[in-house]
Amino acid sequence: MKIRTLCLFVYLLLVITTIGALTVSFAQERLMGGVGITVFNDQNFRGKSSSFRQDVPNLDPLGINDKISSLRVGPGEQWEVCEHADYQGRCVVVSGEESDLRRNDWNDIISSMRRVSGGGPPPRPPSHRNPYIILYDRTVYRGNPTNYNGPVPDLYGLNRRAQSVTIGRGAWELCEGRNFTGRCVTLDVSVPDLSTYNLRNRISSVRPIGSGGPIPPPTSDWYIVLYDQTTYRGSPTNYTAEESNLNQRARSVTIGRGVWELCEGRNFSGRCVTLNRSVPDLRSYDFSNRVRSLRPVIRQPR
Repeated sequence: MKIRTLCLFVYLLLVITTIGALTVSFAQERLMGGVGITVFNDQNFRGKSSSFRQDVPNLDPLGINDKISSLRVGPGEQWEVCEHADYQGRCVVVSGEESDLRRNDWNDIISSMRRVSGGGPPPRPPSHRNPYIILYDRTVYRGNPTNYNGPVPDLYGLNRRAQSVTIGRGAWELCEGRNFTGRCVTLDVSVPDLSTYNLRNRISSVRPIGSGGPIPPPTSDWYIVLYDQTTYRGSPTNYTAEESNLNQRARSVTIGRGVWELCEGRNFSGRCVTLNRSVPDLRSYDFSNRVRSLRPVIRQPR
């Protein structure tokens, strides 16, 4: 009788232990997945954790300011984390998971964070008030950061070498030449390696551009010509106004007059490039046969 009672006790103890372990495991899975962002005090998703579904402009009142060493982001979401409160200082967009923020020089420095895309309600439309951009002299948002919140016509004079860029707010034009000349690329998302746009260590000027309203009409003599072969050969097609849905093959382009924005997506979506000079082979911009919309761009006064 005593043996049977002892066996029953051991069995019940095993059941309780198993249920407890499953409950803890389930709770941990809930913490480390799902909608929002979960941050951890230690590497490898250990230590104290906190999960958020809403933007957090200041982590200090929550007791985890400058104490985050790893993080997990919900599937399909992107979050921006910043080193100062109110999304100031260095910022970087993260997705998926980061098991050790020391690898990217982000250990114990995060002070604010906010959702950029995915999950929950639709993200806020980008604000074009108080725009700012951060250039880094190393890839993946590392090295020495430099913030700008207005046009800079000559980065060479500031001895800048940019290899990655965080678009903090607004849309920005990055140009190879001083005074916003030469090849220019328009960005509204951060880029961890500017070699993607063949711009690593080649940016000479930057400035915010407006969007959020109709583009002012260009002068009547502005025009652009697209060719279906390189070096301005093949069938030419002229445009004097914006085209939001192109169904032609473009391999070279003549800028007859003005400044034009060419985009990969319809309705001026996707990756865009701003041109003020002709291009004999659009492969140099990785745009061969990829132009789906175009429009004239009014440059801001210098």
